[in-house]
Amino acid sequence: MPQANITRQYQTPQGIVPPMALPRPTPPQSPILANQQLSPLMQQVLRNAQASRMTPRAGQVGLPTTATAAAGQPAAGMTFGQKLMQPRAQGMLGAAAAGFEASGYQDRPVSLGQVLGRMGTAGMKAFTAAKDKADKAAIDAAARKAAAEKAAFARRLAIAQYEQKDREIDATSSKTQRAITKEQFDMEDKLFNKYEMLSAEPREAFFGYEKVRNAAESYKAAEARGEKPSGASDIALLIGFMKTLDPGSVVRETEYATAKNAGGVSETIRNLYNNVKDGVLLTPKLREDFIKAATSQVDSYVKRQISLDKKYTRRAKDYNLNPERVITPYLPTIFSSVDDAEKANLPVGSMVIVNNRLAVIE
Repeated sequence: MPQANITRQYQTPQGIVPPMALPRPTPPQSPILANQQLSPLMQQVLRNAQASRMTPRAGQVGLPTTATAAAGQPAAGMTFGQKLMQPRAQGMLGAAAAGFEASGYQDRPVSLGQVLGRMGTAGMKAFTAAKDKADKAAIDAAARKAAAEKAAFARRLAIAQYEQKDREIDATSSKTQRAITKEQFDMEDKLFNKYEMLSAEPREAFFGYEKVRNAAESYKAAEARGEKPSGASDIALLIGFMKTLDPGSVVRETEYATAKNAGGVSETIRNLYNNVKDGVLLTPKLREDFIKAATSQVDSYVKRQISLDKKYTRRAKDYNLNPERVITPYLPTIFSSVDDAEKANLPVGSMVIVNNRLAVIE
């Protein structure tokens, strides 16, 4: 179907122009353009003034781009006041103001061309002034940004230099420390090995006593539940007790006690242990006697260990060594009196040492 074309006269579908069809009127031309020779700039100004603002031509609709903003046009997101301060808007306002002034009363005749010339001159002057001002503001902003970046860089450089210096100091200190440690290592190692050798028996005896204490706690828990103690608790109790008698004994829960693995433990104790292995439980009286005997037996090892700790701590300090790299304490907290132990508010059942003897917080 043929489409309408407003640039030519109306025609029927057969291509015939009816008699009543009128020729398309030609837009009136400005008398100024017809009668005067204006510069291309002024001709463009007049054409823009004649063009309808409601029907912009193709390419005139849309938000300003970066390029148009750089050329003096307002960028998207500006307020009305900011748009007025743009160089292009200032130029148009300057031209308009000059036009208003030239349109008033004059003591001599003024042609339209002169009015437009004054408007163009004023517009260019206002545009140039606004552009210079905007450029100066941009230069100032760039200078401030550069100064801020320079200050930030100076701060980062100062921090980096400080951290580098700190690392150098740490490296120097570390080298010195390593040199000292290397010189003292042999002495500390010798003291440590001697301390570990002398602490072996007291440590095993104390660990055996811990088994006895754990068995005693399991007895209490069974009584609280209304149950009979288990054979496993009796086995643990006797193994721990044998450790307090002879720290070198190596009887395990899965083995029967013999003269070989029980060391210096008496035959009576070995037989009791083997009977428990066969299912015969200890009587409550025997359990209580073993717990008391184990506590009494381990006290001598505790005193011995306390003496070793003090001796090797003092010796390490005398040789300007680190006691923490020589001594490996395992004993409970030591108190000088019962009052001090009670003031510590330790949990019930905690083991402590008071006057070189083991005790339990009740």
